[in-house]
Amino acid sequence: MVASVLQSVLGLAVGFTNLTALFGPSLSPDAQILLPNDANYSTQLTQRWTDYNAPSYIGAIKPATEADIQVIVTIATANAIPFLTTGGGHGTDDFHKFHGLSIDLSNFRTVHLDPGGNRLTVGGSAKIYQVEKLLSDAGKEFPLGSCKCMGVVGATLGGGIGSLSGHRGLMVDSLKSVRMITASGELVEASKDQNADLFWAIRGAGSNFGIITSATYTVYEASNNAQVMNADFVFPASANQSFWQIMKEFDDTLPSRLALTAVAFYDRIHDQPVIAINAVFFGPLEEGEPHLASLKALGPSRSNISMVPADALMDAAFFNFFGKDNGACTPNQHINIYTLGLKRIDPPTFESFFAKLDVFWQVNPDFQGRLLLQRFPNQAVQAVPDDDTAYGHRDVKTYMNIEGFYTDRSLDDDVNAFAKSGRSQFANRSGFETLVTYSNYAHGDEGPEAWYSARKLPQLSALKRKWDPDQLFSWNYPLPMQWP
Repeated sequence: MVASVLQSVLGLAVGFTNLTALFGPSLSPDAQILLPNDANYSTQLTQRWTDYNAPSYIGAIKPATEADIQVIVTIATANAIPFLTTGGGHGTDDFHKFHGLSIDLSNFRTVHLDPGGNRLTVGGSAKIYQVEKLLSDAGKEFPLGSCKCMGVVGATLGGGIGSLSGHRGLMVDSLKSVRMITASGELVEASKDQNADLFWAIRGAGSNFGIITSATYTVYEASNNAQVMNADFVFPASANQSFWQIMKEFDDTLPSRLALTAVAFYDRIHDQPVIAINAVFFGPLEEGEPHLASLKALGPSRSNISMVPADALMDAAFFNFFGKDNGACTPNQHINIYTLGLKRIDPPTFESFFAKLDVFWQVNPDFQGRLLLQRFPNQAVQAVPDDDTAYGHRDVKTYMNIEGFYTDRSLDDDVNAFAKSGRSQFANRSGFETLVTYSNYAHGDEGPEAWYSARKLPQLSALKRKWDPDQLFSWNYPLPMQWP
């Protein structure tokens, strides 16, 4: 954090830097330097999913080669110019203090599948939608995240949760190797055989150690010939108490191939709060449907159970309530998220918060926020030894977000107060002794113990001192240089 503050102070002068003169002579012919006063400046760059607490830039460089990135890191460091790297653009951290250079990896979107070797190699900014059909057509699967516009590598670095987690583990568990540029400007490969300490660290705290230009993963034979059971149920607010009780029953009974995503939101068309749930089973319908008996018995107002191709799964959920891609891929929305991990579902806490959320919806008509639960099975996640990676939260059962979607920025303070209070309420009944967060969803105020866990921090801090002693990569959920 000290380095981030120092870079902020030094960054006061970077607005006067002539980026073209400083970087241009050393870049390859296909690299681009973009300035805020250029025509279509913003449209030439990867757009962020949320504009909440967004960074400000003096300009951007789109490197064309790995050598370009080495040059950018070296020159920026020598001239005390802070920099941020954009891959998929789906991060949620608080960057409002950042003013510096954007390194846009748009040119690093290659995707290559080796079906015979069960290997997938993607560029640093390749997105999930680029690999969905590729994998399905080849009869393969991989534990991708939960929305198709997310960057594959970015999702991986914080752990990489998804509906296949119970069967195939986290994305970091399938990661075999990376190519990356470190704080020294050096291009290195990291795997269990090369720079093993760095490879350990990036699998859970990856944004702290460098810029990944490509990553190679293990892929697997597709479950059920890439045909997946997709089920959706919608319940009225009157089901509030019973619904959360059913979710609690899944705490210890969720099969490894069944994933649940629940969302409470306000239906503005019909002026009422509702609860919806999507269930995905990686197997035949006759095997998956019996697991949904309690949800069917609750009397949904709307339901559907069908088989869909694996590459169509992300578009099939929730009856398209939230628009294309369920609202997860529209850029520059004003989205304010508070998150935490749960070891158990406490129905009274959910009932109480749902009632408060109903009042907040009605008092603030512009607020389209929702309560999101991702109950992903974790059998394969917990089968991996805890010390194998830096990821610190393998015992989380449910990932929960209080998501604020709204356009009226004057609501920021009210939303922050409401959501932060709700997060504390849930944390007290989460089953963990302290706040636990999935860093890819984190608001930014939780702190390193919540992001990475106290038991991982001594080793991570030591590796931060080794690989990034000047804290160049300390804007995104920064690691402390010492712990404790």
